[in-house]
Amino acid sequence: MHMLRFAAVDLGSLTVRLAVAELTGPGRFKILSHYRQVTGLGEGLARSDDLAPVAMDRTLKALKGFVRVMRAQGVEFFRAVATQAVRQARNRDFFILQVRELGLPVRILAPEEEARLSLKGVLSALAPELAAAPELVVFDVGGGSSEWAILGRGREPRFASLPLGVLTLSQARPLGDPPRPDAVAAMKQDLTARLGKFYQENLQPHLTAPPRLVGTAGAVTTLAALALTMVHYEASRVNNLILTREQLAALAETLCRLTEAERARLPGMEPAKAGVMVAGALIVLTILETCRQDSLVAIDAGLLEGVLGEMAEDLRGENYSPPRR
Repeated sequence: MHMLRFAAVDLGSLTVRLAVAELTGPGRFKILSHYRQVTGLGEGLARSDDLAPVAMDRTLKALKGFVRVMRAQGVEFFRAVATQAVRQARNRDFFILQVRELGLPVRILAPEEEARLSLKGVLSALAPELAAAPELVVFDVGGGSSEWAILGRGREPRFASLPLGVLTLSQARPLGDPPRPDAVAAMKQDLTARLGKFYQENLQPHLTAPPRLVGTAGAVTTLAALALTMVHYEASRVNNLILTREQLAALAETLCRLTEAERARLPGMEPAKAGVMVAGALIVLTILETCRQDSLVAIDAGLLEGVLGEMAEDLRGENYSPPRR
């Protein structure tokens, strides 16, 4: 029996990712393989408003590899999406044209669409007993922005976006190597002010009870892997892991006193992310403090799985005609 294979590509501000899946029934799928590469596409964007040539070259090289993988694995349909770095860049049309020449037409996601797809992916992996909370706040801290969703019983989800990511923050506020205590304190103070204002304007008005916090994307999953001291990353161990504020504070303290090379050697740390995970840990810890929560639920699934879920639903209909491999 022929099982249709399809794929999703995420052009993130820090990492580009590919997932290959197989359709298993109407609207249902099984992921066969994951691929990822840290290319830092948004590197230097805050200073120039343009994607840097070297960052584009790294990303295009990774995408060429993804195209080869899709061909080798018999992918019939695919969808590629881009997020904050491409969304923000003045030279995005030039970059998108280069990606298209590889055979990868790209859809640039609006912030709300990105948040909706991330939520879809998270809910595909969130345990029912955890999803049953009266209110959920789901956040996705990426390289260039953070996407948010608020869910309450009997209400449509509400979405919000904040241009705050681990790569952009790390570049806007260099901390030194190892991080200087005064620079860390200044970053933490800035985060407290920015996230506090965001919470008051975008989250608090729509909450009627203390929400359960659910986090996805690289900052959260890396912290989960560090907490578990994982030598080999396993998404199944990260999904639905509870991380306490005390654990996150201890991890942040450890990351803040180590050099980048020392952080890269920690069990659970992807070496290419060692340079941005001080910012990542401080962002996630400040989110818990701002929302007055003592823990969060970590979920590995997110935007990529949301795109795959949307594709699986489309593939059972009659109006779907994406690019073929």
